[in-house]
Amino acid sequence: MQTVEKNTNKESFFKRRGKRVVIVGLFAVLVFISLMTGALKSVTVRSLLAGDEIVWMVFWSSRVPRTMAVIFAASGLSVAGLIMQAISRNKFMSPSTSGATDAAGLGVIIAFIALQAQAGIIQTLFAFFFALISTVLFTSVINRLKIRETVYIPLIGMMYGGLISALTTVIAYRFDVMQMMASVQLGSFARIGNFSTVYIIIAPLILAALYSAKFSIIGMGEDFSKNLGLHYNRTVFLGLVIVALTSAASFTAVGPLPFIGLIIPNMTASFYGDNIKKSIIDIMFFGADFVLICDIISRLVIFPFEMSVSLIISVIGGAIFMVYLIRGMRNAKTRPRRSSL
Repeated sequence: MQTVEKNTNKESFFKRRGKRVVIVGLFAVLVFISLMTGALKSVTVRSLLAGDEIVWMVFWSSRVPRTMAVIFAASGLSVAGLIMQAISRNKFMSPSTSGATDAAGLGVIIAFIALQAQAGIIQTLFAFFFALISTVLFTSVINRLKIRETVYIPLIGMMYGGLISALTTVIAYRFDVMQMMASVQLGSFARIGNFSTVYIIIAPLILAALYSAKFSIIGMGEDFSKNLGLHYNRTVFLGLVIVALTSAASFTAVGPLPFIGLIIPNMTASFYGDNIKKSIIDIMFFGADFVLICDIISRLVIFPFEMSVSLIISVIGGAIFMVYLIRGMRNAKTRPRRSSL
């Protein structure tokens, strides 16, 4: 028996390692394509090796910051969605389906109205505060409702986010900042000037990796977590802080990126299972690969111009989300129900 278990563990290890090699290899290829794709056709490997100063200036001031922003934003939102799903024990939860992204947008608008703040760090602080309050409120309400059908929770979250978005529109209209609202709610990596706020995501990513085992435990329930000696409420709050900070930093830098935190954890779980500690690195690379592909498509569809990356992500991600939603509804219908006594 022990020999069989060892052989099974070795086989699963090599399968996991092989999949990781593929994801990392694809990541390297996509990073290279992203760095070489742009309106300026003179940015090539040959011109870079030749030491062209203009080409190197464009490369370091535009191509590298944009690619780094894609990687950090995608990785952060993917991990945030994974933590959100563990806390709520619902595969359809994410920052975009729990009102966190919409609340971050409200925070940015409030910062601009109250302080005329243009600095990214101030907008990020306001966005973080509003996203955290919104996420804590939504999580508390959902836990008290105890809805049986898990597919209804993201629909409630979208309605909740819609109310926050409507409130943001009312405030923007009242204070005549509709143009500002339209600009911040357009997800695009082309508008990055000062991308320092994206680097804030590094801190929550490190925390998520350090506490990945604890997030896996809280995904099994409050009673189970407490029986193992885990401080449940403290760990949940830390997870919500990570989700809020990641949502705020990515929204301030590049705008909303829908469906990333929703579909990436589900797609990764189909390959690696639900063990957060073992799959968190793979989720980061998987999310980065997905958004890099969408960003490259957005730059090539109407080249030399580009489309909003959020539009590309919405089309592809929306289709994937519908597949998982229909599958979840079918599983809910076929699941046997307990008879009431």
